[in-house]
Amino acid sequence: MDYINHCDQHPVYSSEQARQLDSVAIEKFGIKGYELMQRAGKAALTLIKQQFPSAKRILIITGGGNNGGDGYIVARLAAKSGIECSVMPIVPVTKLRGDAARAQNDFAIHDGDDVDLSTDLPDCDLIVDAIFGTGLSRLVEGINADIIQSINRTPVPVVSLDIPSGLNATSGNPMGPTVYANTTITFIGLKTGLLTGQARNYTGDIVLDSLDLPAEVINEVTELGSTIADSIRTRLLPVRSASSYKNNFGHVLVIGGNRGYPNAARLAGEAAARVGAGLVSVATHPESVTAVAAGCASLMVKGVRDARGLGPLLKKASVVAIGPGLGQDSWAQKIFARALETDLPLIIDADALQLLSGNGGNNDHWILTPHPGEAAKLLACSPADVEADRVSAILALHEQFKGVTVLKGAGTLTCYEQYLGFCTKGNASLASGGTGDVLTGTIAGLVAQGISLFEATNCGVLLHALAGEAVSTRGTRGILAADLLPALYPLVNPCHAT
Repeated sequence: MDYINHCDQHPVYSSEQARQLDSVAIEKFGIKGYELMQRAGKAALTLIKQQFPSAKRILIITGGGNNGGDGYIVARLAAKSGIECSVMPIVPVTKLRGDAARAQNDFAIHDGDDVDLSTDLPDCDLIVDAIFGTGLSRLVEGINADIIQSINRTPVPVVSLDIPSGLNATSGNPMGPTVYANTTITFIGLKTGLLTGQARNYTGDIVLDSLDLPAEVINEVTELGSTIADSIRTRLLPVRSASSYKNNFGHVLVIGGNRGYPNAARLAGEAAARVGAGLVSVATHPESVTAVAAGCASLMVKGVRDARGLGPLLKKASVVAIGPGLGQDSWAQKIFARALETDLPLIIDADALQLLSGNGGNNDHWILTPHPGEAAKLLACSPADVEADRVSAILALHEQFKGVTVLKGAGTLTCYEQYLGFCTKGNASLASGGTGDVLTGTIAGLVAQGISLFEATNCGVLLHALAGEAVSTRGTRGILAADLLPALYPLVNPCHAT
């Protein structure tokens, strides 16, 4: 049993792939469906006893499918262990079929009783949500919606089985009223809908139980991607040699800071330095030089009047980050066009993404870092379309533009060669202007140190998320982008952590 927020690496599956795992276990490896159901019920009860040891009265609300069957297993095992259990079936037991019907029958045989369906829920210490599983494909309406709203009004903890009822297992978006769980225990494999979209509003802590399936079962289905593990920091950022020299760690060139917008480029440049780039230069509009230089004395700042001024700076650089504060005027357009001519790795963000949306093209050596609005511009759709299915959106971005792509937001996604990375860390402290510029510089600083584009992107996204958590111990409101910068230093020295 693994707590996902602890940042271990786990494969992630679409809801269809998750169903394939079930089928492989049952049909190819001969593990009975009812056996899997019993394992799921046992795992859920173990979790309940660990997290909510004082819960003596449990209400289990069941639907008509296998998720409801899991709930009946929990009820039978809990009652057997001395916990007072009530089951409220939304679907009449006479309509249950297959393993769900068997689970209900076994519960009844052991003197289990169902309670009448009512939106006035009986008193209890804990609610187990076993209404809908990962197969939900329709809007939640009628009595289902009423019961879910009653669950959300009841002031007791909620444990959801497999996924909070009402949440789409692929997109992570609600399909009507959706259960707000304190903990979600999911089975066999992680589903994309637990990790992106609006999922964090509903899942609470996510716990994965593999149900003791052999590795051979898991290996039968290729995952869509994996969570970004905290161990990536230790692996990619070892203790430096005592004889280290600044030129060993690359030279980042940040391009941006049009007149009136110097600070975005400064934030990106300082972030690159904070994560360990040996040298950082900023090419900015001449009117922004003083402001950028005054903001961080460690940056080498050069005013660039036109695209020709980039030539000498590009020759010295090992990676380019373009976009923070770049603008979209004639100066910006010419600077951007010149930057695209380089063979250096490119991190493209902010205004540079807006310019790219008008130019198109693809490149195996760039990293695109859009938020949903910028992604919508690149895909010629609306931000709502992007947020409706973030997984499909990032796959479409990668298909069109190649390289490495980041789709920022709650549950940030990364993509390289159609393989996705899922960030499980971070919080609302990052919903502040300029934090995206810090991410751009963070990724650039890691690329400068010789880390591959996809690994630098994954590590950068994780560092950025962890920095947000580190500076928001007293709340997420009011955090400034600059607050993240000193928090990066201890995070990029994990081998020195005590």
